[in-house]
Amino acid sequence: MSATDLPQPDHARNMRVIAYCDQGGRPDGVQIMVHRGHAYIGHMFSKGFSVLDVRDPKRPRAVNYLAAPSGTWNIHLQTHDDLLLVINAKDMFAAAEFADEKAYYKGQLGKVVGTAEKRSAARDWTAGLAVYDISKPATPRRIGFMAVEGGG
Repeated sequence: MSATDLPQPDHARNMRVIAYCDQGGRPDGVQIMVHRGHAYIGHMFSKGFSVLDVRDPKRPRAVNYLAAPSGTWNIHLQTHDDLLLVINAKDMFAAAEFADEKAYYKGQLGKVVGTAEKRSAARDWTAGLAVYDISKPATPRRIGFMAVEGGG
């Protein structure tokens, strides 16, 4: 897709779209951190995070994807120096408790999804903070994990 094919937003004054990337077929990015010419993008539905090479802003390209553990999404992340911090949290959209979407908005969320108690029953998700070495930006390497109670 060329820049001339892209729609011109009517709400972004003093800005213009110069490129588009579908993030390796995962256009559901929710949080973006750019560090050393690479964008790290958390995904809600694709369950993981992508790495895009954005050193040439007119030609961004997906270079890596790291899947989240089963039943888990990575919608929050942060970079600092050569570290990438990624939150592993319960994928609320995959939870059987929310087959009827209305249930998400009723009652106490923690009790519904089983995260309210200090020690909940067996989990089908991973909750915690994953730490990645991004000194080689295109190839994050997990170097640590801190598990937490609750939904993540």
